[in-house]
Amino acid sequence: MTDIYTPPATTQTITNNQSGLAFDENTFKQFGYQIIDEASSYLSGIRERPLWQAIPDDIHRVIREQELPAEGQPFEHTLAFIQQMILPFPQGNGHPCFAGWINSAPAHASILIKPLEAAMNPNCGIGDHAGQELERRTVQWVMELCGFPVEGSAGVFVSGGSEANFTCLQAARQWAAQIDGWDVRAEGMQGMKRPFVLYMSDQGHFSLRKSVEAMGLGRNAIHIVPSTPSFQMDVQQLRQRIQEDRGAGMRPFCVAATAGTVESGAIDPFDELADLCAEEGLWLHVDGAYGAFGILDEQVAPLYKSIERVHSLATDQHKWLSVPIDCGCALVRDKAALRNAFSVIPPEQDEHEPWLSEYTLQRTRRFRALDVWAILHTTGRNGLAAAIAHNNNMARLLTNQIEAHPDLELLSSGPLSIVRFRYAPSELRHRPDRLDQLQKALTRTMQRRGRAFLTSTRFRGKEALRACLVNYQTTAADIQTIIDETVCAGKDSIA
Repeated sequence: MTDIYTPPATTQTITNNQSGLAFDENTFKQFGYQIIDEASSYLSGIRERPLWQAIPDDIHRVIREQELPAEGQPFEHTLAFIQQMILPFPQGNGHPCFAGWINSAPAHASILIKPLEAAMNPNCGIGDHAGQELERRTVQWVMELCGFPVEGSAGVFVSGGSEANFTCLQAARQWAAQIDGWDVRAEGMQGMKRPFVLYMSDQGHFSLRKSVEAMGLGRNAIHIVPSTPSFQMDVQQLRQRIQEDRGAGMRPFCVAATAGTVESGAIDPFDELADLCAEEGLWLHVDGAYGAFGILDEQVAPLYKSIERVHSLATDQHKWLSVPIDCGCALVRDKAALRNAFSVIPPEQDEHEPWLSEYTLQRTRRFRALDVWAILHTTGRNGLAAAIAHNNNMARLLTNQIEAHPDLELLSSGPLSIVRFRYAPSELRHRPDRLDQLQKALTRTMQRRGRAFLTSTRFRGKEALRACLVNYQTTAADIQTIIDETVCAGKDSIA
């Protein structure tokens, strides 16, 4: 173990109490400066290090076989362990050539305010303090960015897009039951009058399914609507399915659309869906975890027509807003509907603005708003718009280079920053099974090389490579690296 991890010599006493929970002021500053230096070095050297590297077996062993210390260890040892055993083995999403999943690099403003957030450590679920006040206003800023109506709406920061979807769908279920004259929170699902049905397209995210299952509606409550050739929900097919389900005695209650599918970046036709949901009395939810903020790019903004008409919107700040993981936001146009789904204090007992725990499952909530506010305040709407438009432009550049390369095959691209393609040299294009195997092998080879990072996934019956560009630092040179590494790894995988 000492050959792998070597603690430094301890040069001073680092605590001023017996528990080890506090440092004296000078020691705290000393380690604080050291950590800032380490973070700065990590960020500035990110292009020079391997994007990703496998954790060696001996490192795995050291981490897994650590014993819980009976006595506290010097903080120098704690920091040294992180430097030697953790920092060299990142997921890789901070690197400009990382395009495997929709995980962005963190904005520097939110990195720097982390110690202040942790030092305050407020519970942003309860109490009258600046944390809750800042969250209310920052949520409104998020609404403004997405084109979501502010007046009469409510929202809360949550752990990410999955929890945001779950929170919004809880409000939708409570709303639908109240329209039918019953209270799902009081009566539960056992005595449900008619089976609830939610509609999503075949491009919808799995978190929607998990939400429906977690709410006790059952997997059969999810009815999948086919998508069009442009990967959007087919509204005519949806209309027909709703009528069939009503005739079968079911209770359609929600349509879950998507602003930026994770498969292709497609944006569902909100205008048509809003019209249909208004006619049928259904709640229109939009999963915008990836693409809601794409509206800031003027070139694609028209595709978000009628986003202001949806009942709820799930967003994910740790994607295109570059907030450090984890942070999402659930937005609901009817404040009462969101509160009715979670509140334990009747509105008539309110003396002041309700605590934010009245709008979500969590009672104790961390200060996520400070992360988001710091980025929005430092970058501004125009800065974010420029970064998002740049990612979309880089995706177009990648598309153009794929189409121009004889060994690459484009499967889908746009309107947002996701590109699907394959390494498909001419000698293998008549062998679909071999091509499918090759894409999987290629990604493993590329990841081991550590210069770029893609993932493979099943797309319309083919194994495909997926590039998701959400890093504000990605340049044209990085796009060329992704192309070069794909071809190089492809050739290595064939050899």
